[in-house]
Amino acid sequence: MISRYFMLLFIPLFSIDLFADESLEDLMNVESEAKVDIGSRDGAKNYFDAKSAVDVITAQQIEQTGMSSLTNILRYFVAGFNAPNPSISDGSDHVRAFTLRGMSPDQVLVLINGKRLHTSALLHVNGTIGKGSSNVDLDTIAVDAIQRVEVLRDGAASQYGSDAIAGVINIVLKGYGNKNKVIIQGGERQKGQGKRKFISGFISIPLKYDGFINFTVDTIKSDKTQNAGLDRRLTPPVVSTHYGLPKATNYHLLMNAEIPLESGSLLYSNILLNKRASQASAYFRTPDPSRAIFPNGFLPMIHANIMDYSATVGMKGEIFNGIKWDLSQVIGQNSFAFGVTNSMNYDLNSSSPTSFNNGKLVFSQYTTNLDMKKQINDTIALALGAEYRVEKYNIYAGDKASYIDSGSQGFAGFQPANETNSRRENYALYVDTTFNFTPKLSTELAGRYEKYSDFGSTRNIKLAGTYKVTESFRLRTSASTGFRAPSLAQSNYSLTSTYSSGNTIKTKGTFKTTNPIAIKHGARALKPEKSQHLSLGGVYKGENYYFMADYFYTRVNNKVMLSGDIPINIGNITDMRFFTNAIDTKTEGVDLKGVYNYKMDDDKQLDITLWYNYNKNTILQINTPYITQANSLTALDRIENGQPKNSQRLLLNYKTVKYNVTYNFSRFGSYSQVVSGVSQRFDPVMISDAQLSYKITKRTNLSLGGNNIFNTRPNKWKNSGKFKGYNGILPYSNYSPIGFSGAFYYVKATMRF
Repeated sequence: MISRYFMLLFIPLFSIDLFADESLEDLMNVESEAKVDIGSRDGAKNYFDAKSAVDVITAQQIEQTGMSSLTNILRYFVAGFNAPNPSISDGSDHVRAFTLRGMSPDQVLVLINGKRLHTSALLHVNGTIGKGSSNVDLDTIAVDAIQRVEVLRDGAASQYGSDAIAGVINIVLKGYGNKNKVIIQGGERQKGQGKRKFISGFISIPLKYDGFINFTVDTIKSDKTQNAGLDRRLTPPVVSTHYGLPKATNYHLLMNAEIPLESGSLLYSNILLNKRASQASAYFRTPDPSRAIFPNGFLPMIHANIMDYSATVGMKGEIFNGIKWDLSQVIGQNSFAFGVTNSMNYDLNSSSPTSFNNGKLVFSQYTTNLDMKKQINDTIALALGAEYRVEKYNIYAGDKASYIDSGSQGFAGFQPANETNSRRENYALYVDTTFNFTPKLSTELAGRYEKYSDFGSTRNIKLAGTYKVTESFRLRTSASTGFRAPSLAQSNYSLTSTYSSGNTIKTKGTFKTTNPIAIKHGARALKPEKSQHLSLGGVYKGENYYFMADYFYTRVNNKVMLSGDIPINIGNITDMRFFTNAIDTKTEGVDLKGVYNYKMDDDKQLDITLWYNYNKNTILQINTPYITQANSLTALDRIENGQPKNSQRLLLNYKTVKYNVTYNFSRFGSYSQVVSGVSQRFDPVMISDAQLSYKITKRTNLSLGGNNIFNTRPNKWKNSGKFKGYNGILPYSNYSPIGFSGAFYYVKATMRF
C-alpha cells in the first residue's frame, strides 16, 4: 500500500510539458502581511482579524536566527515555549520534549500544511520535562523547507481533534516563487566542544499556472558537549560520564509540490524523510575486579537510530455553487531503534557481548481527510469535514543478551514479553460555521464528534467571537471543550530499566495497564483526558505597530501520567509502575505581545518585538491512590514547578541594503526539581542571541552569529551528592530551559541563484 502512495506522489514528475518557461529570477516575490490558516476554516486571517491568539514566524525570521533546529527556533521566538536539553535520560536525550504554556508535550497538535503529523515512537519515561508523553519530533523537519510557522495559542480539539489542548503548530512549507539556495554553516562552543556542520540545499522548479516542485536536502553533524562533574565514587575523582548534548548525524530530504490541472483542480503532495544517528551515555559503572570484562569500570553508550517519514497526497478544487473541497491521504511512520555499546550483561560475565541490539519502537499513522466549505453569503461561512485515522504501535525485542537476567548495562533491551502489535481506528466528523451578526460582531461555532475503537466516542464544541470596538481595537473571546486520546504507547508500553536513587542504581518495571500484575495493583484501562477552555483578549493596531493581550484558562480532567513506584520483588525488579488517569489540573495565565516596525529612509527598517508569558499549572485533585506525595513528589512538583512560570522575549532586527543585524534577548523564570525528597529552586536565566549578516553580492550573504553569546549557564545544584549535586556527576538540572552547554558561535554563507 505504501509503495502505491509513493507512486502517486511522483507521477507528476513525468509530465515534462508542465514545466514553466520562466526562470525563478523572473518570479515575483511580493512581501505582504503574514496570515495564518489555523484557528478558523473560513479563510486565512491575520493577527488582527483572528478570533484566537495566533502568531506567525516567517522564513526570513528563521534565517536570521542561524539555527538548524525547529525546536530551538520556536524556543527563540515564542514566549511560553519550553524545550530543555536533558542528558543521561535514555531516549529523551535524542528526541526532545517541548511544551507550550507549561502543559504536556502530547497536548500540542502539530500540522504540516494543515495536515496532522505523526508523533515520535519514543515515550519519555525518565525524569525529564514531559515524562509519560510522546510528542512530535520537530527536528525531523528540514528548516530551510519552511515558508512560515503558524502558532495557535488556544484549545482547538473541537476543531482539529485529539492533542490540540494547549495549542496548534502548523508548519507551512515553501511554495511558488522561492529562489534556489545553498547554506553552509560551521560553528563550535567554547573550548572546542559541540562542533557542528550544517549544509543545506533548496531547489524550486516552477511549473505552469503557478505550480511548483520544491526539494530541500540537508545534513547536520554535531559533536557532543561535556558538562559532567567529577565522579566522587572513584579514587581519585575524575570525569567519568558524558553529560551534555549527544553526538549526532542528521539527514533531511523534503519534497513539496503543487500541480494545477486543466480541470481547475489542484494536485498537491509532500514527502518528508529524516534519518538520525545519535549517541549519548548512561552512568559510568565503577570498577569491580570480579568482572571478567571491564574490571576497571566502563561507560555504557546508548545509540539511537531514528527513521522518520511522512507522505501526503491530495487534491482540492471547487464544484457547483462555489463549494470548495479537499481530499487527502497522509501516511507517516517513526521508528526508534536502541543500541548499547561499551557495555555488558553482568550475569553473563565473560561470555557477555559488549555491543547490544536493544530493540525498536515503531509508531505508524494513516489519515484520510475530506474537507468541504462554502461562503454561503456575506454573513455566513460553513465548513464540514470527515476524518478516518488508523494508528499502529509496535515494540520489537532486542538481542537475548540485552534483556536476559540483569540485561545490558545502561539500557536493558526490550524482551519478547514487551513486544506489542497494537492498532486502533478513529472516525471523526466536524462542522465549523462563522456568522457575522453585524459589521462589528463576528462569531464562530465549531463542533466535532470522534469515535475511537479502543475507548469510545467524544463530542466537543467551541464558541468564539470578535467585537470591533473601533477600527483599531478589537476584543476577542473563546470557550470550548476538548480532549486528548491516550496514546497507544501509554496503553501498551512495557520495559524494565535501571535508574539512580540517591547513591544507588535500582531496576524498575513499567507494565501495561492490561498486565495481571498491574491490574492486581490497581491498573485500569485508560480514559481520554477531557478539557475546558476559556480565553479573553484584545488587539490594538496602529499604523506600524500592534499590541495584543490574552488571558487563558484550561482545565484538564483525568490527565494521564505514570503511577508512583510501587515496591515489588519479581526477579531483579524492585519497583513497578503503570499509566493511569491520575490527576486533574488547571493552567491559567496571560500573554502580552507588542510589535513595532519602523521604516526609515534609504530602505532601512527596525523591527521590535516584546513578548511576555505567564502561566501557572495547579494540581486540583489526585484521582488514584497510586499517586501520593510520598511516592510521586518528584512528578507532582515537576507539573507545578518544573518549568518557568514566566518568560520574556525581546527581538530586534535592523536591516539596510547591505546589512542585517538581529539580536534576541530571552529570560526564563525560576523552576524547581525534587531530589532526595527536597524541592530545589533554580534562579531565572537570561540569554542573548545575535547575528550580523553582510550582503557580499546580490546573491551571496555572509553571517557571523552566536546563540547564548555570553555563555550563560544555569545554577548548579545547591546540595552535595555523588550523582546530582554541585560537586556530583550531574552539576546541573535536566529541567534547565536553556540547557547547560553554554555558548555556540558560527559562521554561515548563504548563496541564492
